[in-house]
Amino acid sequence: MAETVRVEKQSGVSVRAFSHGEESALLEILRDAFGSFADVPRTKAVFSSKRFDPDGCFVAEENGVPIGWLAVTSLPRDKWFVIRYLSIRRARLQTTVGERLLSRAITYVESKGQEFLRATAPAIQPYVDAYQKFGFKPLRRDFRIIWQVEDIPQTGDPWLETEEVSEETMDRAGNIFVRALSPYWDWRTEEEGGIVAVADSFKEDRSRGARWILASLDNEPVGLVGIIPDYYEPGVAWFRGAFVLPEHRGKRVGSALMSKISTFAKTLGQRRMIVYTFSYLDSLAPGALLYLKTGGKIEAEFLQLARN
Repeated sequence: MAETVRVEKQSGVSVRAFSHGEESALLEILRDAFGSFADVPRTKAVFSSKRFDPDGCFVAEENGVPIGWLAVTSLPRDKWFVIRYLSIRRARLQTTVGERLLSRAITYVESKGQEFLRATAPAIQPYVDAYQKFGFKPLRRDFRIIWQVEDIPQTGDPWLETEEVSEETMDRAGNIFVRALSPYWDWRTEEEGGIVAVADSFKEDRSRGARWILASLDNEPVGLVGIIPDYYEPGVAWFRGAFVLPEHRGKRVGSALMSKISTFAKTLGQRRMIVYTFSYLDSLAPGALLYLKTGGKIEAEFLQLARN
């Protein structure tokens, strides 16, 4: 304990709890730490979401000035947590600062009776090293993929029948969404609290401006694809993904959905789309492979890490 106190005095760094009103300062730290890797709009949205716990957000200060932070966010499953946004200003980057923030976060989740804990972080050293020092091991990769809408190939497949999801078809689309996640996204369904919770979350997505296209073949649903227009800035959409029902995979439905969403995006005045999608540590998941085949470019890579 004496040695810890000595280090704190020498560095002038302390760790404290988050205070309401400093969200903008923390977002600026995120920008400074990661540059283009930082997703400021989505991080900003988390601050006002039900998953954000002010008591689980911790800030590192040097001589009274914030230089780093992280947040523990809750998953819909009881006692399941994710550590996010570990970031330290580049001019102040010290591994001890990150380690002290992580130590505080882990102590916090343990006080909550944590049963599951993972983290998400840019694939940037020394952040990954800091997590691994606390027993986190890489679990999955996440990619941020970006398209120029004009570059998405037009398949010219007239056989796919499409309609925009409406209030009347929302429940049906939610059920299709849940089915289309399996088996590759079963881990996410588990984290989100199960099939019913995921279907409800899909319907809530509409309140954020999500627009979904439902695709059918001979009046039988085959999948859906969606975007949130102007999410990042005017003309830059958050692509919500293309999802194909298991029994219709391998029939070029995914490519047709990408063609449909590019046409739809153009009608909404969108010039670019951005998506976050997972992949395995040693290979690409089908979604990532589809996105790269249809003109998407990997802009950033992240890691999901889990702690036993």
